[in-house]
Amino acid sequence: MDSYNDLKQELSKINSDLAGLAEKGASVPGATKSALNEWRHSCQKLQHQLSEDTLRIAVVGTIKSGKSTFMNSLLGGDYLKRGAGVVTSIVTRIHHGSHPAARMLFKSWSEINIELTQALMLMPSAQNLVAHNNFDIRDIKTRESIEELLDNLPLDQLISQGIRNLNTVLIANYLNGYGRVIDILDEENVFKDFENDRFFDHWEYVGNDSLAVYLKDLLIELNSNSIDSFTELADCQGSDSPNPLHLAMIQDYLQGAHLIIYVVSSRTGLREADIKFLSIIRKMGLSSSVQLVINADISEHDSINDLHKLIESIKSELALIIPDPQCYTFSALLHLFDTLENRLSKKDRLRLNQWNQQAELADFSRIEYQRFQQHLRQRIV
Repeated sequence: MDSYNDLKQELSKINSDLAGLAEKGASVPGATKSALNEWRHSCQKLQHQLSEDTLRIAVVGTIKSGKSTFMNSLLGGDYLKRGAGVVTSIVTRIHHGSHPAARMLFKSWSEINIELTQALMLMPSAQNLVAHNNFDIRDIKTRESIEELLDNLPLDQLISQGIRNLNTVLIANYLNGYGRVIDILDEENVFKDFENDRFFDHWEYVGNDSLAVYLKDLLIELNSNSIDSFTELADCQGSDSPNPLHLAMIQDYLQGAHLIIYVVSSRTGLREADIKFLSIIRKMGLSSSVQLVINADISEHDSINDLHKLIESIKSELALIIPDPQCYTFSALLHLFDTLENRLSKKDRLRLNQWNQQAELADFSRIEYQRFQQHLRQRIV
């Protein structure tokens, strides 16, 4: 513990010196202040991380890889919204708590207006909208002008390098969700809690980009044996989401994460989107923090040999990006059904019975899950 505290103090001193240099640099005539401001912002974030004892574990992967199902299996209940397609629209943080609670922090009107102003300033045709300091999305004429602007934008401003323009997506989401949140927001940040019987009401915000864009933070508290008061789990959006805001939020969270659990679906194997995002993780210097989980769909595999071939194929491809990757293969849904067996619907109970008939695959999955849990506990300690 002494060496741990000594290292924290040393890092804090280095960070403080770097922040001081950035401060001085910003005062030099002709200095590129935007870059120096990024350094100052990074130093502030790092100082905040050093001052708290929280271990952050990020769960990432592409759309339909089974991230939320994996999280539910780890937490021992159907707490996070799961399903096909783009479901998660915001990084959902999970902490230990006495009872199920979803604590949402909404942006203030001023924060929303600043974000919109910055986005509109990057669009030449929107300069007149932000020319004055009285820009406010609550003004109906302002909203109508923005809608008209978006309707008339040329294609090259809507799509850039094969993906949707980040700023136009942000603006469109704010407009689409405005009517749903106008009675919630205020001049200051507003907290809204969903607890106990109303816990699952937060799903409406998690799965809707037009509502999630108004959230500043979403924290879930659960009484689960899988997390203690010093650990934070994060369910991240699909890394290949068509919404560019999602990728920006994931990368921002990963900068402060200590462990990354990357989930790959056995139905698809390692896809081009996985390769691209794992390459981003490598460029961020986080390769050593990655733990690979292959989420097995038992119904998709004829035999254990078929699954083993897929595992070896994924590991060999992954080794090109992450040297000697540790890999665990199991069905997150099978383990979740095992945990919820007495509360399953008739349809899900039939699926569980069918999987149990494929004894070799089901047994392999359960053994691998236990091995993963043991490794995760050791890694956390």
